[in-house]
Amino acid sequence: MTQHRAAKITIAHINDTHSHFEPSAIQFNLPMPTEQGESLPVYASCGGFSRVSSAVQDVKKQAYLHGREFMFVHAGDCFQGTLYFSLYKGIANAKLLNAIGVEAMALGNHELDMGNQTVADFLDYTNFPLLAANWDLTQEDQTKANPLQSKPNVLTYKPATDKSPAYGRYLVKSVDGEKIAVFGLAIENMEGIANPDPDTHFLNVLEVAKATVSVIRANGINKIVVLSHLGYARDLLLAEELDGVGAIIGGHTHTMQGDFSNLGYGVTDGYARMISGTCVVQAGCNALSLGQLELDFNADGSVERAGGVHQLLLGRQFTLDASRTEHLEEGQHQAVKAYLQAQSNVRFCVKDPEIENLLNNDYRPAVRKLQTQLITKVPEPLRHTRIPDAKGPSQIAPLVVDAFRWQGVQQGYDVDFAIHNAGGVRASLNPGPLTSADIAGRLLPFAIGLMVYKVKGKYLRQALEGAINNAIDNGVEGTGSGSFPYVSNLRFTYRCCAEKGARVESLETCKDNEWRLIEDDVVYTSVSSGYTATGKEGYDALLNYDMEPVALNVTMAEAFEAYAHTLSELRAPDSIRVNYIPCQCADVA
Repeated sequence: MTQHRAAKITIAHINDTHSHFEPSAIQFNLPMPTEQGESLPVYASCGGFSRVSSAVQDVKKQAYLHGREFMFVHAGDCFQGTLYFSLYKGIANAKLLNAIGVEAMALGNHELDMGNQTVADFLDYTNFPLLAANWDLTQEDQTKANPLQSKPNVLTYKPATDKSPAYGRYLVKSVDGEKIAVFGLAIENMEGIANPDPDTHFLNVLEVAKATVSVIRANGINKIVVLSHLGYARDLLLAEELDGVGAIIGGHTHTMQGDFSNLGYGVTDGYARMISGTCVVQAGCNALSLGQLELDFNADGSVERAGGVHQLLLGRQFTLDASRTEHLEEGQHQAVKAYLQAQSNVRFCVKDPEIENLLNNDYRPAVRKLQTQLITKVPEPLRHTRIPDAKGPSQIAPLVVDAFRWQGVQQGYDVDFAIHNAGGVRASLNPGPLTSADIAGRLLPFAIGLMVYKVKGKYLRQALEGAINNAIDNGVEGTGSGSFPYVSNLRFTYRCCAEKGARVESLETCKDNEWRLIEDDVVYTSVSSGYTATGKEGYDALLNYDMEPVALNVTMAEAFEAYAHTLSELRAPDSIRVNYIPCQCADVA
């Protein structure tokens, strides 16, 4: 029988970093009375991988000084987000995550936005394993250019054999000879929100987790940590459902766990929330902060104590504006610094020179070039909202989808219309010059390609209704407001309180300068992102295609940049294409 001992470990954790290698400007509202009111709004330079690296090194040093083991993990979604991903895909992430010392990472949904190969290429460069216990790679086609199944640094589902039950593979961390097992869990509805290859599948989270805990314990390990990319609410539920786990370190929902009201933000529980003997943590997003979980296990594997701190990582200069040109008076600046230095959820960090050198030598020059490459001008604000509100629909999303249709025509297709989901557009645009960096880094940061396909009118109608039903939870349990459709060369009315299947009215497309009703059995040609064209988030009726989606081999950002370059300026559309009529139906959340 295995003789177990108590174990103490500090686990530094980040999640949803989305290629934010550079610091971000964030605003605080500090409780410092001014002539304008009872709080002082200031901007700080926050986060970035150079500061994360410095903070991790210091936390590691302190852990060792206090007789604790140390581990640094990432809870998924390092892909997408900035120009660094647009230019370098997963390779820059792999090299920078190596450089800051990550020891294990969960699989996030955005890692699979472009299919399995981008993940496989990423793993060819990482020094750490990717943990996804409920990802079944056993049916993967091994003739692919870069299959995942045989890679030693992806720890996935292992089916049952004559000698062993099914379980998820796991990592073992030694704490003075006492073993701690770590396994990862990914969203089971991955096919619904990302683009995993069809020969790899995601299994039920709870079933795999229970089986994996059972096997780990049978193998003589009673101290277990889960690295999760399920979202905060799901992690809390999992803590209630799953016995025998000391901690769930999570991501996906960008939850700033803890009380940040002292900085003008909200409160989400306390850091390191205990649920049924399991500690649940999450650490925001975009490399702004670092979670530092102190986990003390009893000899029997139960948690004696879970504590620690979740800290924003700051520089030492504060300004009155995000561009950092309007400076505070010296006395006020010192008062701000003194206040922040006294806060336990703030850490002042110098930038790690080794990370700075890596960025400067290998990646920043190309990014800086794009930041000065002018594409067109924006003469007035272009507002983005997902679901139309009292101010109207998005003003920028229709221009984006116009670019998709334009791109299809440029490549020789007789395109009738284009459709795009609102969540794929990530920012409003302010007046001024529009650069390549604005497009690929802020407006359309998801490096997802465009596809052309043919579909009958009746399935188009079903897809548009399904997407809006999904976005507003109208009779269905939706996946979020991002599925709301914006269109090019289409117009229609969505009436929320109509019967299901009859909510889309007056669906028309323009042909030969004449608006014509869409006919159910006529086949039309459309362009969408690969995400929408493959039926995600309510668009599943598009899978009844007459012509399977064909890749245009152009990303959303590339198409919009090319289209915008043909325009002297970008202006809001002069007509509303989606007439959205909301209501107060009881079944609408």
